[in-house]
Amino acid sequence: MRIIKVEFFFSFFLLLLISLTDSFGELNKSQVSLSGNDANSTQLKQEVIRVIKPGVFDYQSQDFMVRMRVWGVEFPKREQPGYNEALTFSEQKLLSASPKIQIRQEFDLQNLKVVEVTIMNGQMNFSREAISLGIGWHSEKESNRYGPFVIAQLKAKRLNLGIWANNFNYKQIQSPSSLPTPRLPGMYNSQRSFVPSLSFWVTTFGKIHRPGCSFYQRGRGNLTSKPQGLDCRICGGRNSK
Repeated sequence: MRIIKVEFFFSFFLLLLISLTDSFGELNKSQVSLSGNDANSTQLKQEVIRVIKPGVFDYQSQDFMVRMRVWGVEFPKREQPGYNEALTFSEQKLLSASPKIQIRQEFDLQNLKVVEVTIMNGQMNFSREAISLGIGWHSEKESNRYGPFVIAQLKAKRLNLGIWANNFNYKQIQSPSSLPTPRLPGMYNSQRSFVPSLSFWVTTFGKIHRPGCSFYQRGRGNLTSKPQGLDCRICGGRNSK
């Protein structure tokens, strides 16, 4: 009789142990599934969710949203020629994308985080692509004349792409009450008289650059209205292209 009771209790204990083991196994599976869903949702959140204007966008990171601006390139402003093309370019390249972002400046004067953006699995630099297509122009002061951007802009100018085909001064900042200023440097020889002369930049190597050239007043050289030397192949020097 005692043997039967012992066998009964032993069987009951074994069944209870098996039931508890199955329950813990299902619980672990559900926890793994939940953590996997959380990882997927976190990964999906890391993307550009909104383009505010050309080169400015909202980026959704893991924990919060940050407004960013691309580094080294400037774009036309609203109601300027080329604005719609720049906005379309930004939307096509950035929206719903998961770009690689490198911080260049924590915050600028507009409280925007300045970043270098690469897309297409790191194969395309957004700023360089915009400059090479004439969508925007190189911000030389911000990038400290970054070499690849300089070359990209020279090619876009030579091919007369995008904004370079527009006869528009994008960098002019002038109030309605201010006096007009010349677009070509060196045209005012004095405060009292206006002399329509053109000053060329002649480098120490004898290369002649005209106003508007990327190499104008770059490096060592001097300004003169009667240059002597070799004309620049980009701007034409004494002979405008």
